[in-house]
Amino acid sequence: MKVSLKINNLSKSPIKKAFFKVVAKNTLENSGYKFLKNKNISVSLAVVGKAEIKKLNKNYRKKNESTDILSFAEYKNIQEIKAAKETELFLGELILCYDDIKEYTRKYGLNFQKETGAVVSHGILHLLGFRHGKKMFGIQKDSSIQER
Repeated sequence: MKVSLKINNLSKSPIKKAFFKVVAKNTLENSGYKFLKNKNISVSLAVVGKAEIKKLNKNYRKKNESTDILSFAEYKNIQEIKAAKETELFLGELILCYDDIKEYTRKYGLNFQKETGAVVSHGILHLLGFRHGKKMFGIQKDSSIQER
């Protein structure tokens, strides 16, 4: 499986593309969807500030607050992804709020890198059609980069 990320870092966060790529690849490999191994997967990722994600969250989810990540999937569900004959699959777009994650990790004394990995993994799983639940959170935990 080849994973391609197109990153637009509007918030000037110091997070490196290589970090995002490792988390994305881990998540896709841990998803249990073996048919993905022969695909070239691409995801668009924008890193934005709190004001921008709040505006998007209000517009698309009717929630007037910031959030750590928004996922905009290209496919409605995993059946549509499986049915796609192309070897090149664009899964969708993730909008990540660097400031929201930074604030959350400071408030709760969490490791920033680990939490960012979990958030990115969470977004990718939504792109694959996962809904919140034990399976999703287990894959998310296994896929995020752990503390060193």
